Amino acid sequence: MAFKVIALITLVISTNGKLNEENEHSVVGSNNLFPYMAAILKKTTYISAGALIHESWIVTGADSLYMLRDISRILRVRLGSVNCKKGGFLSPVKLFSIHPLFDDNKPQFDIALIKLPQPVRLTPSLNPIKLLTKRREVVATHFIVTSWASSQWKNLQSLNPFEINRRRLLTMSHVHPTSTEECSDQLEAQSINNTGGVLCLEPPLNGDPCERDIGAPVVLNGVLWGIISSWRSEDCEVESGTIFVTLVSHVDVSSWIHATIHGHKVTKKHTIDYDDNFI
Repeated sequence: MAFKVIALITLVISTNGKLNEENEHSVVGSNNLFPYMAAILKKTTYISAGALIHESWIVTGADSLYMLRDISRILRVRLGSVNCKKGGFLSPVKLFSIHPLFDDNKPQFDIALIKLPQPVRLTPSLNPIKLLTKRREVVATHFIVTSWASSQWKNLQSLNPFEINRRRLLTMSHVHPTSTEECSDQLEAQSINNTGGVLCLEPPLNGDPCERDIGAPVVLNGVLWGIISSWRSEDCEVESGTIFVTLVSHVDVSSWIHATIHGHKVTKKHTIDYDDNFI
């Protein structure tokens, strides 16, 4: 049975004492707030975020694993901790599967599944998140995105131990979606055919338009909508730098997730069914 998540966040305070939500990620202060979060590590190096969606399965970005096809033995996953370097539960990886339609030259289907060697024991700080089962119109003003932000890892050599440790902590941000029409225009401008499986998010205000929180879960009301793609346009520094998200509700994604987890051949009739002991 899933534990409820209490949405309390420890916010970053700027030097003038005011909340600095517009241009910084907010530091998460408790392991219980986002119990589905997973840090994907190559040995001890953080490479992407992910989300626990089943007692044995984690969903993340495909691009971070794309060049590691034959060396999954060096991968580790840390669960149940806001610190990607310590605490919680550190697990090896049994296998991982990249979506068969993934193309590293496009933002669509930038999604992968990681299987753990054995099911995890669920606790208040380690618990899966449900996936959006059917595509919905975006009416929210913002989504919650959690990750160990890529900007956190810059210039660590020049920082004191306290600041280095702070940058290893999970961060949360509110990210605004673009309109469906604007998203289609952004994809068309990159000569990408929009099949309805992509959500577009605005880049953080005053942030680097070319940074991506690879594999970060995009969540609304406690339900996982998608995973942030690593893909970025060549002109991201000049243009707005739209962030693309692979939607888990797209039939080509949801059927693949279901089939991979249950060991079925992928067909579009296999969609997520929570009555089928999926969660």
